[in-house]
Amino acid sequence: MSTQPDLPQEPPPPDILMDLLFGTVLNPLLKLPILRAGIELQVWAEIAGGHRMANEIASAMGADLGGMRLLLDALTLMKLLEKEASVYRLPDWAEYYLLPGRPTYLGDFVLEWLAWERHGQLAESIRTGKRPIIPDVTGAESAGHFIPFYAIRALAPRRYIKRYDGYWQVLQVEPRDGLQVLDLACGVGIASYALALQNPNVRMTLQDWPAMLEFALQAAQRLGVEQQITILPGDMFAVDYGQDKFDIARLGFVTYFFGPDDLVKLFHRVHATLKLGGMLIIDAPLSDEGHCENEDAVVDGPWLYAISAKGNVYSFMDYKGFLEQAGFDSVTQVKEDLIKAVRII
Repeated sequence: MSTQPDLPQEPPPPDILMDLLFGTVLNPLLKLPILRAGIELQVWAEIAGGHRMANEIASAMGADLGGMRLLLDALTLMKLLEKEASVYRLPDWAEYYLLPGRPTYLGDFVLEWLAWERHGQLAESIRTGKRPIIPDVTGAESAGHFIPFYAIRALAPRRYIKRYDGYWQVLQVEPRDGLQVLDLACGVGIASYALALQNPNVRMTLQDWPAMLEFALQAAQRLGVEQQITILPGDMFAVDYGQDKFDIARLGFVTYFFGPDDLVKLFHRVHATLKLGGMLIIDAPLSDEGHCENEDAVVDGPWLYAISAKGNVYSFMDYKGFLEQAGFDSVTQVKEDLIKAVRII
């Protein structure tokens, strides 16, 4: 029986919140601490509970009225609240993502994200070599940290599946009858569903931690592809994939959390589970070879150092070396963040 609550109907997307965290934000040094303060003070919950004026909210919390008014007005300017005269309201989307208790509540995720270096501990970690600063995000106990982020995708899979328009065509993958696909650390499985929707006789095996797979199955049900899905819960370094079983294996935005030795070990396991001629696909931000030009990948480096025991920034040539050690051939960079490799023998 599922331990996750059923998801509500599709809500508006949390684009404003996601842009603050991951987009190009004007004045981030000012805006991100304001967002953090709002979440820590639970202002959205107070407003939803009926306290809609600054004095009511401050009184309910025992907070300073002047500071509270400044915070609420700043959150309004950032479009995280709405205001008419002196009355504050929640935007429709905020009811899904900023009220505790909702399966898609992002408050804890945001606080973790904003505190990844634990308020100044990155320098000490680099000085001593003691990492990670926070519990390693690759462990099962950390899966809950990512659940709300992926629950959003389970809630509205058709919205997110559009990102994979043309994805499988670029990889030259034909959605033929009987095609067997293994999606490792699949999250909600959106990339695989984009292929499954092209042919009801394509079969997908989704691997991830059990809590994540519950949301993956909900997304599959919303898309009508649940009959094409098999789940494989557990640690991707330990679960049995089988031998010579799959035509395609995919590792989507997970490899950079691990060190070179672990990656070679993982690629060996994937090589063995692919049929001859089978393809491994890797989605990952790729550094330039000098490791100082591609911002999307290089700036992740200190973050990966802080949140994982061995995570690192890798270039295409780094991956090519790991894959060839594991027995793969024909390693090619398909796009700026997409690699494929083939099992020849």
